[in-house]
Amino acid sequence: MKEMIRGWRVGAAGFCARHPLFMAAMVACGCVFVADWNFPAGVGFALLLGLAGGYVAGWRTGLGWVLCGMLAVGVFTERNEARIAEERSLLENGSGEMEGRVMKDAKGYEGLWTAPAYLLTGAHAGATVWWEGRGELPVEGSRVKARGNFGPLPVMRNPGEFDQAGWLRSQGVAAVFHAGWVRGEVVTNKWAEMGAKFRHGFRAAVTEGLAEDSQEAVVIRAVVIGEQPPDAEELVAAFRNSGTLHAFSVSGMHVAMMGTIAWFLLRLAGVPRRVAVLVLLPLIFGYSWLTGNSPPAVRSAWMAAVFLGAFVSRRRPDLLNALGAVLLAAMLWDGRLLFQPGVQLSYGVVAAIAVGTKSAMKLFSWIAKPELYLPLAMMNRRQKAWLWLRTKVGQSLGVSLAAGIGSTPLTAYHFGLITPISVLAGIPFGLLVFMMLCASLLAAVLYPVAPSAAGRVNRLNAYVAKSCVLTAQGFSAIPGGHIQLKRESRPFLLVYDLEHGAGAGVFSGGNGGAVLMDCADRYSFRRRLVPSLRRLGVAPDAVILSHPDGGHLGGGEAVWESLPIRQVVLPVRGSRSLTFQSWLKDAPLAGVKTLQAADLQDLPMPDGARLEILHAPDDRSRNAVADDRVVIFRLHWHGWKLLFTSDAGVRTEKEMLEMHRDVSADVIIAGRHRGDQSLSDPFLDAVNPQAIIASHSDFPLVEQLKPETVKYWRSRGIKVIPQGESGGVTLRVDEAENLRLEGFADQSVMVLKRR
Repeated sequence: MKEMIRGWRVGAAGFCARHPLFMAAMVACGCVFVADWNFPAGVGFALLLGLAGGYVAGWRTGLGWVLCGMLAVGVFTERNEARIAEERSLLENGSGEMEGRVMKDAKGYEGLWTAPAYLLTGAHAGATVWWEGRGELPVEGSRVKARGNFGPLPVMRNPGEFDQAGWLRSQGVAAVFHAGWVRGEVVTNKWAEMGAKFRHGFRAAVTEGLAEDSQEAVVIRAVVIGEQPPDAEELVAAFRNSGTLHAFSVSGMHVAMMGTIAWFLLRLAGVPRRVAVLVLLPLIFGYSWLTGNSPPAVRSAWMAAVFLGAFVSRRRPDLLNALGAVLLAAMLWDGRLLFQPGVQLSYGVVAAIAVGTKSAMKLFSWIAKPELYLPLAMMNRRQKAWLWLRTKVGQSLGVSLAAGIGSTPLTAYHFGLITPISVLAGIPFGLLVFMMLCASLLAAVLYPVAPSAAGRVNRLNAYVAKSCVLTAQGFSAIPGGHIQLKRESRPFLLVYDLEHGAGAGVFSGGNGGAVLMDCADRYSFRRRLVPSLRRLGVAPDAVILSHPDGGHLGGGEAVWESLPIRQVVLPVRGSRSLTFQSWLKDAPLAGVKTLQAADLQDLPMPDGARLEILHAPDDRSRNAVADDRVVIFRLHWHGWKLLFTSDAGVRTEKEMLEMHRDVSADVIIAGRHRGDQSLSDPFLDAVNPQAIIASHSDFPLVEQLKPETVKYWRSRGIKVIPQGESGGVTLRVDEAENLRLEGFADQSVMVLKRR
């Protein structure tokens, strides 16, 4: 036993001696993780690790670990407390005219944009905010000025949503500055303008000669620049399920390929190694800057700088030490970076490649095994080429396996997805990405002097982009190639809480199919519904639309491109809404069967439920506002009756009552009519609900749920769930056949019993 402990200690001491920076970085990371839970615990953990380091590798190593851990904890805590103090102060400040400098190129459309910015004037100078503006889109380095008010960071309102507040906090953002209601002032100096010109020129160069919105141009921009594809969930899904989505973010793979290309050209030109490194580093950082200085690109550029710097100083390069140097610097600068999934994935994969590639390659050594009794010197050219190719394939499989093993725990935790097929997909896909990057860089060089030649290169590159798509689709379609872990297996109805009066819900039978009940607006569908459905493991194959309003149609084509939709129930036969016309005309061309609500009485639903159509609007009222053309549904589910009134007003309610329809229900799920009242007294008398789930949006004012309305409903003995407080509401039937209504944002629980 003593010999075993001694052997382990000697091995650990040797590893620490070979990779001191990596071990110091691991200590700093561990201490930051613990300090996020409790500051004294973080300090204690640093001391404990220091003692362990002293026991294993000597007192100097132990002291170094203690200092690194303590410093990382101190910086992390100080920055966290400063951000919290800034957030409190900004929210108390209220509103006013603010001036700031944009830290990244703004993103937006139709005159509305968002970007991180740090304030330049006033009591809060230096604070970082998320600026929501109107007007000209500023670029990195622009000064912006506008009147507005500060608001809290957006919290998660629905299950499965992207945690935008956590993401912003990890970048030091203290609050949101709402300035989108007035056109602001943007001043761009010559350096910022020149930088934007170069970046935009590079973007134009790599797709010159291709249609702006073509799939090939979208893929090239995503792979080469890291520009996220808009309205392309189906395309993104293929890359995500094949484990190749990392190509859509300029990261270590891109930087390594860029460095390889430049290194080959420099060596071909006869440039000495040390000089080549000095030339290579500006090129790598230049590529990172041209692609927007995304965090993964910057991290990879610095890692490459440390790794290649060993050649200049005539030291042996070490990937783990390069990783450790960059990671340690990040922890000593701002430990909050550690809580970004992208940081964890990029560093985790590099560490796995550095540690595990040698062992993983042994599993594939048989691929590169030479012919028996045939020495290398006796091989002909064809045999040598075949051996070289097999060796490279074995090495690639080893690297891919190590990377896959390293990324699996993190992707499973953050995204609920495991992609074992990525081990195989990474080899052909990596080759295609390398070819695409080579062609794009060539086009960028040709573009200033010969745009037509650049266009011809890009048209050839389009075939490579198409091959990337086909490769991703092929591997994603292999059974068992990707496994969704976070799957909601119990039946449920989720009523989403969305902005600006948009509406959507999903009814899932667990493992028995799912149906969308409205699809929100285009933005909320992409940014709220699709991520939520993906994380819940729900893939609706049918849609039921309540009325032809843009806040409920999901952008039309985006819905059936993102989800396996096979059928849609339309509320009316015609509308002036272009998005609704897309549902009416384009959906059948995409293989979606269309049904009219007026032609139906009820529909079978998952989990043995039934959807009854109580009211369909008169199709002759095409010029009426959308909120007066609402279909009223009632869901019968395990003996419970749920009434969906959407945005219907008193006029629709009166029509139903005059027809003496049975509208009784246990729960009403209601929106807001923008020009009329909703849920009148006679209608409530007829429905006699136990509870109302009522939507709310701060803007516009007509979408607000007034407190006096809630108070009045409650005075009638009705339980009310205002979604401004509860967020998304999930309904389930429990084992006792009671109906449970669970608010996501406030964690409220309401249990209804049968009457």
